[in-house]
Amino acid sequence: MKTNLRLESSPFCYVYSKYKIEEINGKRYVMPEEKAARKAISITEHIDDLLIETLNIGKKEFFRQPIEEFELLNYYAKYGSFGFMIDLAINKYFVLDEKVAVRDPFYINKKENVDFINTEEYLKFFLPKLNKREINSLIKKCKSAANENRKEDYLTSIINEYLIYSEHYAEPLELILNYTRALYKHFYWALDNKPLTMKLPFLSVNHLEHKIEDLYYNNSFGFTINYLKQAIDISYSMQMAQDVRLLKICNFCEKAFIANNPKAEYDTPQCKNKANVYKSRGKTISRNVIHADDGITVKIPNID
Repeated sequence: MKTNLRLESSPFCYVYSKYKIEEINGKRYVMPEEKAARKAISITEHIDDLLIETLNIGKKEFFRQPIEEFELLNYYAKYGSFGFMIDLAINKYFVLDEKVAVRDPFYINKKENVDFINTEEYLKFFLPKLNKREINSLIKKCKSAANENRKEDYLTSIINEYLIYSEHYAEPLELILNYTRALYKHFYWALDNKPLTMKLPFLSVNHLEHKIEDLYYNNSFGFTINYLKQAIDISYSMQMAQDVRLLKICNFCEKAFIANNPKAEYDTPQCKNKANVYKSRGKTISRNVIHADDGITVKIPNID
């Protein structure tokens, strides 16, 4: 079956001009800097670049390579926050409920896959600089929006703006690295193991909105993307479902890339040239080593 599938970004997606990494209550967070400017952004316009950059952050974490703070901060300044607060909550409008049903696909809390958390506690986790009075004020603000807006499209964008696009919203560094590593880990093993057998609880693509009316007007089926993680998960799933898969891992540097030619083995001409040099010298190129200008290093994948 062939389907004309369209992905479009919600007009209510935002990015801040500058981010920082700050330790709060013993946990390191990525969050906007004070007084950083906010602007609307399309998170589907460069969706292939977004997927590759995310996978390659995960590649470093997977192989226990150092990730500089500026790499993550530049990523955030380009694409914004992932939106984990919305994505990990099973009940979509959790801010209107007393408890949040939370899936923990990375087992950060070492619990079962679903847990129930008081809404105030959950908000505090992602809004660590707000006090109890401010958290309660935010909840009242969201409930007021729900009473005033009967159309769900408006309510979704307003609540997202109050929460994941707020200047107070912060995402734990641990969660970011666990997610990107899990994505690359799945891709890495999927290249050698077909059919896919790994369970992917982090790829459930929660709260996805669709436009069924597009079927009538232009024979297409559209998804509206409301936050970054949705875009990444959908893009990855679509790439992995291709009959001719163009999403690849370079045979030399192990970076992910989208090839123009399905037979491509390297992400850049430089990697191809270096690989040829190794071959000409009788050296075996293996997925168990990292090749660099100053020699080779044994790779130890972070498979936990």
